[in-house]
Amino acid sequence: MRRRAAVHMTWLLGAVAAAIVVACKSSTTPHQPTPCPSYSGGLSQGDSLYGLYQLVSYCLDTLPAYGPPKISGHVTLSHAMAVDSFVAVIVNQGQPPESILGTYTHPLPDSIHVTGVVKVSGFPVSVEVPGRFMLQQNTLSVSGRLAVTGASPHSLSFVGAR
Repeated sequence: MRRRAAVHMTWLLGAVAAAIVVACKSSTTPHQPTPCPSYSGGLSQGDSLYGLYQLVSYCLDTLPAYGPPKISGHVTLSHAMAVDSFVAVIVNQGQPPESILGTYTHPLPDSIHVTGVVKVSGFPVSVEVPGRFMLQQNTLSVSGRLAVTGASPHSLSFVGAR
């Protein structure tokens, strides 16, 4: 159960990262040169990654982090038919929602690897996020490297609460 939860977390990170990249393409706010936060630590004993996480904040490349009310969304980690799945929905105020669908694996105690697809202007784009996570008191924190087909990789962090 712990491995599936961690794997599910990885997918979550990937989906969120892809949605963030898509949502931020039109951002005109300059970023400060402070890197995004980094997380590790894995799960508390007996905890599970499965569940619905509401977006608290996300960071792409550098701080400041973004979050409600301008950016909202959620990530759902689940397990069905022997597969850990990830669904992320990100809404950038004034734009249509972006959804990322995929799967994740959990290769090490606090590692996560998300693979999925986001639709950009109706076209499917592959997304991959290898990273690390920490789940503490119903708050999921993920950091990693976002790789989107046709774009340069970005550092990413995401915080969600259930």
